[in-house]
Amino acid sequence: MGLYLIKVTTCLAIFIVFYKLVLENESMHTFKRFYLISSLIAASLIPAILFTEYIYITPEPVLNIYVSEINSDEIPAFSQKTDYLTPTLWTIYGLGVLIFGCKFCSNLFKISIRIRRNPKINYDRSIHVLLEERLSPHTFFNFIFLNKRKFEAHEIPEEVLLHEQAHAVQKHSLDVLFIELMQVILWFNPFIYFFKMAIKLNHEFLADQAVLQKGAELSNYQKILLAFSSNATETQLANAINYSSIKKRFTIMKKTTSKKAIWLRSLLVLPLLTLVLYGFSETQIKQINITKDSVEIKSQEKNESHKRHLIVPTAPTEKNLNEWKNGNKFSIWINGASVNNSQLEKYKASDFYHYISRFIYDNARSKHYPQPYHVHVYTKSAFNEQFTTNDREINILINKDGQFLIQNELVSAPDLKRHLYMLNTDLLKEEKSNQVSALIHISPNAPRQAVNNVATILEEYGCVTIDIVGEKEQQDGATKTQLIAYNTIARKYNEMNTSTMRIKKGEVDQMTYLYSIMTDKQKKSAEAFPELPPLPEPPMSEPPMSEPQMQPSTLKVGKGEVSTIPLPPAPPRTPNDVVSEHERLKKEEKKLNQQEKILAEQEKTLVQQEKALQKQEEKLLKSEIALANEPAPPAPPKSPLDHVLEMAKKDANFYYEGKSITSDEAIDLIKNNNNLNIDTRNTGSKNPTVKITKEPIVIKN
Repeated sequence: MGLYLIKVTTCLAIFIVFYKLVLENESMHTFKRFYLISSLIAASLIPAILFTEYIYITPEPVLNIYVSEINSDEIPAFSQKTDYLTPTLWTIYGLGVLIFGCKFCSNLFKISIRIRRNPKINYDRSIHVLLEERLSPHTFFNFIFLNKRKFEAHEIPEEVLLHEQAHAVQKHSLDVLFIELMQVILWFNPFIYFFKMAIKLNHEFLADQAVLQKGAELSNYQKILLAFSSNATETQLANAINYSSIKKRFTIMKKTTSKKAIWLRSLLVLPLLTLVLYGFSETQIKQINITKDSVEIKSQEKNESHKRHLIVPTAPTEKNLNEWKNGNKFSIWINGASVNNSQLEKYKASDFYHYISRFIYDNARSKHYPQPYHVHVYTKSAFNEQFTTNDREINILINKDGQFLIQNELVSAPDLKRHLYMLNTDLLKEEKSNQVSALIHISPNAPRQAVNNVATILEEYGCVTIDIVGEKEQQDGATKTQLIAYNTIARKYNEMNTSTMRIKKGEVDQMTYLYSIMTDKQKKSAEAFPELPPLPEPPMSEPPMSEPQMQPSTLKVGKGEVSTIPLPPAPPRTPNDVVSEHERLKKEEKKLNQQEKILAEQEKTLVQQEKALQKQEEKLLKSEIALANEPAPPAPPKSPLDHVLEMAKKDANFYYEGKSITSDEAIDLIKNNNNLNIDTRNTGSKNPTVKITKEPIVIKN
């Protein structure tokens, strides 16, 4: 669940960043509305999508585990740690959902009360609800809430009513209800609040666009919005005019986006969706074995005689089966899966091939399995899969550290040759070369030199085929069978007390190797790696030889001959200390909580800065509007020549130094001397008088 919430948060962050950078400032508001709602839905669904990938491979060997029946008296007590963190986090989440859910219901209730208790007027496709409170005009579905006094006094401009009518017609309340419900569920997610602000702002863009398309004049509409904008408290579930986004709305009103730009920006959503789908969905890998039926049957018949049980099977009786039906005393696992005791009614004792029963002390019992006895039962097919091995098929797995897992035992490079001589002791080297096959499995980043060394040792040992399965053919992490093997061993040792624990080196080696090849996701869902004391030093023993037995002291190697003397056993090793996965998760959750606190503080700071900017923007906008209302400067005066030409068209009487002249003479005078003074009288009459003189003109009152 924690990983799912992290993926949802990351998807929301990617979608809102893309919206802010690419779409928000463009005039494509209908597409933006669809994008914002779809992003919320996609961010919730994509992390839950599971793709299945089929890989066609040759059959891989099944890793086997050695589990012997243990006397109940030998099992020590073991105390388990109680997990308080998970229920605490769920309690906090539940309280948050309860608080936000109550707030959501309270807002709906307040709106319904206003609708029922106030007079209503049907208008076109909406209903006007007249309120006594002094609230900004706002809309909820087809209800438009207006101040009764202003409405009756016709003080609400037509543009404001058109704006609210657009909210009602375009059903913006559906988007608001959806984002409010998402906020109730994801109240702890900071990006849900960014989406909420973006959706409401885009609603205002759509309403402004509708008003301007009705023929409203831009500058007059902006003045009305500024006059009606306020920071007063408004209903959370309604669309209302507010001042916080007025400047951005003014900018978007003037902007137009070409059809080509709209198409290009819309198409950019496709690679974004592909990236998120590929990066945050889940992938399940299924392996399909490619084998011919005839070859598979022949191989089974050939190798069946060489399979051997790791333990002697113990079949249950009808008496055992009847006792195990008691759910207060026994917890039951069938083929490794936990089942209810009532499921045993479907089986007979003959259906099961083997069982293991363990007694669990009081302090080692878990909440889910409080019964004193844990019983594991296996059918014959499951037993053969879990507890058998085939010496004619040698499977060697190489991990990234260059360690080898051969026939369920973790060995080092020097021990590999010794271990091989313990297998197929009934065959000579020539017979091995005709009957024994080997398969080398390579984990990602396995050392190439280690692979070459193993291949060389197998050639010396004698194999009919040596196949190497590389990274491309390997499943990422441990296989399902390997996970079952690991969980069985780890669960066994987790139920023991470390002070009196009996350890089997083969089991610990196998468990350590399987844990090393598991992915982080598999480690989270698997049993925690048990805390083990150091292993005791194993006793020295000589490997059996296919040739007649000889004492090491009598073995001699001639000059130039290849030695067949087995190498001495490696010194004892202790398993690497593996940090408990539960402890790692606690650290990650603590780190995540700290990051959420930092984000909350940053958000609080941003809100304060936004309020300060709002006040500054209000002053700037008022000053801009005041400048826009100032009268235009007077036009520049006409030139003397233009004035004389205009008077000549009106048949004016021209005089130069007191003497009457024609209009053509007056025009020539002005053209030749621009410094002459002109006095025009009676410009409104049919024959104005124009006096031209070199002396300054004195106007007498």
